Amino acid sequence: MKPQKWHSVVIVMLLLSPPLANAQSATQPALHHRGDPSTTDHPIVVRQARANSVIPEDASGEYMLGHPGELIQITMQFGGLSGYVSRQGDGESDSGTPLTFFFDQTSLLGQDLKFTTRQIHGIWYSFQGTIVRGPGRTHSDDGYYLLTGNLIEHDSAMKTESRRTVSLKSSRQLG
Repeated sequence: MKPQKWHSVVIVMLLLSPPLANAQSATQPALHHRGDPSTTDHPIVVRQARANSVIPEDASGEYMLGHPGELIQITMQFGGLSGYVSRQGDGESDSGTPLTFFFDQTSLLGQDLKFTTRQIHGIWYSFQGTIVRGPGRTHSDDGYYLLTGNLIEHDSAMKTESRRTVSLKSSRQLG
């Protein structure tokens, strides 16, 4: 690069850069409260923190309802709970058909785990309980974790509730 062009580049850079002499603010330093609109150009957004669960996330997985193919799938991730109940239909219109009742409302707080499923043909489930360590020795054993609590099958057509206390073993596909 010729000396004349090099000087032109330096002059352009100096003109575009902020002045160094005025780099410090003219105001005196002061403490400001968070959320004071004069201290920030962006509003402060406060989000309510989710309550922490003491149930380990590796307890996510399938819990066997008893009959082959019938299970409760629990997924705990980032403090949230999702999943479904899967079973064979036993009504006239859905006999032998696999039905999946996805969780609609959930709660995961401390050791408490709650869910209510969506309805299919007037049937839905609700559960309240916890997940505890079971008799399985390793994650690859059935029953490493147990889903324990009260499971209710609601039937709006028959206007009945079938309530039972359960202790469901985790399956080998855990996690």
